[in-house]
Amino acid sequence: MADQTSVPGKKAVAPTELQFECKVYYEDTDCMGVVYHANYLKYLERARTEYVAERLAKVEDYHERGFLFMVHKIEMVFHAPARLGDNLVVRSWVEHTTRYRIVVKQIIIKKGEPRDYLVTATVTLVTVTPDGQLREVPGEFHEL
Repeated sequence: MADQTSVPGKKAVAPTELQFECKVYYEDTDCMGVVYHANYLKYLERARTEYVAERLAKVEDYHERGFLFMVHKIEMVFHAPARLGDNLVVRSWVEHTTRYRIVVKQIIIKKGEPRDYLVTATVTLVTVTPDGQLREVPGEFHEL
């Protein structure tokens, strides 16, 4: 699939995967110029939000329909650090779904160095109602 030039930072590469680009800013790093570990969660979240918007609908649209997404579990492995000024690519795809869960695989790499993983993550999401009650995953997620 071609680049999505209407939305900066997004590139659809296959029917199941989305690549989201971002840059490491000073605010993301510690005193050594290395990305602080918790900031990788922000990159992953942004990429998942763009993935849903690109493949299905905006997260805000799901909120209007009474579907709120919550992280149930995250497993992350830190392979190498990202540093100040690095351009990163977050690859995201839905690995599988169940009646109540969406499991997303994500990989963060340096742009131009696709073989060297910085971070790999498996994120399990659930959907809840606005009052916090568990609800079934919207049907369209099962087709991803």
